[in-house]
Amino acid sequence: METAIATKLVLFSFQSIAGKLGKMLEEEAALLAGVEDDVRYIVAEHKSITSFLTAISSRRKLDVELNNWSQELSEVAYDAEDSIDEFDCRLRSTQGFFKYFLRSIKLLKDRHNIASEIKKLKVQVEDIKRRHDRYFHPNEATISGTATGLDMTDRYSDPRIISHFVEKAQLVGINHSRDKITGWVMDGNCPQLTVISLVGFGGLGKTTLAKTAYDDLIIVEGHFQSRAWITVSQNYNIKELLKKIIRQISVNEKQIRDVSGCQDARLNTEQLLNMMDELQLVQTIRDHLHGKRYLLVLDDVWSIEAWESLSIALPQGIEGSRVIVTTRIEDVAYTSCSHNRQFIFKISPLSPEKSWELFCRKVFDAPDYNCPPELENIGREIVQKCDGLPLAIVTIGGLLASKPDNKFEEWKELRDQFSLEIQTNKKLSKIDQILGLSYNDLPYDLKPCFLFLGIFPEDYEIGRKRLMRRWIAEGIVSDVGCFPAEKVAERCFNELVSRSLVQPSKFNYNGTVKSGRVHDMMLEVIISISRKVNFAVLLNEHPTNLPQYQKIRRLSSHEGSSGLVPNTDLSHLRSFTSFGEDVPPLKDYRKHRLLRAIDLEGCTAVYHFHRKSFSKLFLLKYLSLRNTELSELPDSIGDLQNLEFLDIRGNAIKELPNTIVKLQKLVYLLAGRFCRNPNFINLKVPKEIRKLKGLRAFGTASVDDNVQLLQEIGELVNLEMLSICFGDYDVSHGMLKEINPLLSKLNGSLRSLTIIQSFVNLKKALDEVASPPLLLCKLHIQTILGGLPGWFASLKQVVKITLCNTQLQLQDLQVLRNLHTLVKLVLETRSFVRYEQDLVFDQRWFTNLKFLKIRRQCVSFGEGTLQSLEILKMSFFFPGWSIKGIEHLHGLKEIHVDTSDMHIKEMVKNIAANHSNRPKCFAITNRFA
Repeated sequence: METAIATKLVLFSFQSIAGKLGKMLEEEAALLAGVEDDVRYIVAEHKSITSFLTAISSRRKLDVELNNWSQELSEVAYDAEDSIDEFDCRLRSTQGFFKYFLRSIKLLKDRHNIASEIKKLKVQVEDIKRRHDRYFHPNEATISGTATGLDMTDRYSDPRIISHFVEKAQLVGINHSRDKITGWVMDGNCPQLTVISLVGFGGLGKTTLAKTAYDDLIIVEGHFQSRAWITVSQNYNIKELLKKIIRQISVNEKQIRDVSGCQDARLNTEQLLNMMDELQLVQTIRDHLHGKRYLLVLDDVWSIEAWESLSIALPQGIEGSRVIVTTRIEDVAYTSCSHNRQFIFKISPLSPEKSWELFCRKVFDAPDYNCPPELENIGREIVQKCDGLPLAIVTIGGLLASKPDNKFEEWKELRDQFSLEIQTNKKLSKIDQILGLSYNDLPYDLKPCFLFLGIFPEDYEIGRKRLMRRWIAEGIVSDVGCFPAEKVAERCFNELVSRSLVQPSKFNYNGTVKSGRVHDMMLEVIISISRKVNFAVLLNEHPTNLPQYQKIRRLSSHEGSSGLVPNTDLSHLRSFTSFGEDVPPLKDYRKHRLLRAIDLEGCTAVYHFHRKSFSKLFLLKYLSLRNTELSELPDSIGDLQNLEFLDIRGNAIKELPNTIVKLQKLVYLLAGRFCRNPNFINLKVPKEIRKLKGLRAFGTASVDDNVQLLQEIGELVNLEMLSICFGDYDVSHGMLKEINPLLSKLNGSLRSLTIIQSFVNLKKALDEVASPPLLLCKLHIQTILGGLPGWFASLKQVVKITLCNTQLQLQDLQVLRNLHTLVKLVLETRSFVRYEQDLVFDQRWFTNLKFLKIRRQCVSFGEGTLQSLEILKMSFFFPGWSIKGIEHLHGLKEIHVDTSDMHIKEMVKNIAANHSNRPKCFAITNRFA
């Protein structure tokens, strides 16, 4: 499996090389004088290399020599890309110099260097071609949908078959789920054909759950006139699957003959089926099932195409027929299920106690399944590492049960060497095989995206935006046709979520996934593959010793890291990520000139490294110093000519160096410590910030009373996100007048706007905006208004609004009531003047609002209002304040109340307990109340 991934990673790298060389031929042809033919040779030759790699990438195993060749090819691809990138970056960083001194020594030196590198690369490619010719044979080509001769000799038993033969004693934590699925299957109130989708990642027990329902006595004893169980899998053949259905539903030979049109008595049923085309097979099934109540299980469906090809054989009817689909892919579940996705069942990992019960039932003898006291603590630690995955619990339990004696030392060794055991113990190989099936199904461009998840620690909450930006910075994701890299990265992330490979942990107000986690067992598999294909190196509590020949390209240092052995070569490093407050970063970046990304978010040990060495990082695109307690940035930051992302939020940095305006490729400049007191947000911005024409996100910037600065920001016409703070004092008339042209100039690009000011009323200035930014999706206003500008009611695309210290009148809420796209509304302290009077939400207001937070304000919800609201948060309710009408919020799922008034807390709890939707209630006492 890892070889297939390795070859796909090489494919990815070689396509990147060819693209970059082709671009250089177009844009820098004069600088490649003397080696143009070599470049063209490389670009052309890469096609045959990638063709061969594509052919072998689907094989489960390769012989040792071919496997070594693939790994070597990967290193060549990486080295070549490094050379090209560094040369290209040097050329572009000194274009002004070339303009006047074309024959300078520096130019000649750089041209000589790239010529040498390209000739060296050509020699390597020629060697690759010779090996390609040696190994590639026409009869080994992979034909779409069929296996090669090599594949045919590489058959192994499918580990998923164990799901069909699970002892009843091992069915732990499944009763509730089984009863729900069986209830859907037997529901007499739903006579239409109903498709039930069971979805979850590998090893959670989808097949086991479906099998328990399929074998239920009520079902087996004649409720359905026909039943069939079909395993679809990744490499399916529709005709073969249709024939399996025909065999299981017992179609008689006469029906088959009638559809096939063949009456030759010498042909038996199997011969007739083999003669039929797909259309005839579908017709045979439809004819037989018409008017019957049938049950069909389609197990392990990997694609929408597979579902659609099979579903046409299933006649609609009102006999109460049912289809159960099991899949790892959410898109398949959503496409196949019936009745507005009502019958989707998402499989969850087992709870800690159910996990322990399952483990004991596998390891110890009936009827008590008791664990000896001396083994319980270490046994629970082993089970904890399985993270609720039934497959892992049963498999590891089976390994321990096979031991002649339950010895503490053996259990301790398994716990301490858990990762190694998973990777090397043949008795545990089914875990790797089943989870690894998800890798096999990924297209090659998603392989590195998923392997990249392995740099994060166990149980780490991975932010979607952070992950996407890292992919882009390292070239794992790039523009595709008319789609920018950001859109491509978002599609990749959503695809990983859809395939159940990333488990969502937090959602944004608009329903998109904000962050996610990787299951611990899946992470083990990722790390194992990553290590074998040299994708990334992790530093954790165990000493990291690497083979001398292995080049480290991605390095991730975790909390408790023991570090690398002295004199480890990091000259090929592409990215460095540090997790944990006390994890020291690299000390001198002059030794790591190929770095594309440095991510030190949350690391407070930044005093260890030499920041001035930034000046040598020609290729750096991503730099995160977020929450590192830095107080200043070095002037050398201006030398990072390719920097696209800079995050210095959460620090004590009060001023950006003047050199920041040299970063012409900067797209994201995120700064400031965002909190309610503007004193902590002030970040002085240098003059000529207008030079950063590529900026799309900028904030939070302190504009103080600087009219020129506001004018310069207005020239950043590509800004999509802007956050500005006017400071903690009066704003001049000139500054107020400048708000109009600022917002008018940005009205076509701005999607997110934050304005912070403490004392001055900005209502008039906002009212006078001639061409307001009506495309805003997010709006945060933290300043005195006294009333809402009229154009706020025209924000037809806004999904989130935050108001703080705006001191509005209660009736001002009506300005926003018809914003049907609004999903999240936050009303912070002093949003309204009359906080002791009820803020009333009437019927048909905010029709799509899902999240509402109200701070220090009495509130009343009328009958029929906020029908889409799911989460309600209220805080700082003092004695005597009121909350009315929560019972009218019929869609409510969560209520959060933060108050010192025990009467209000009890009232809210009682309302939640009697609410029609039974929302969860979180009531805490605020110690500042």
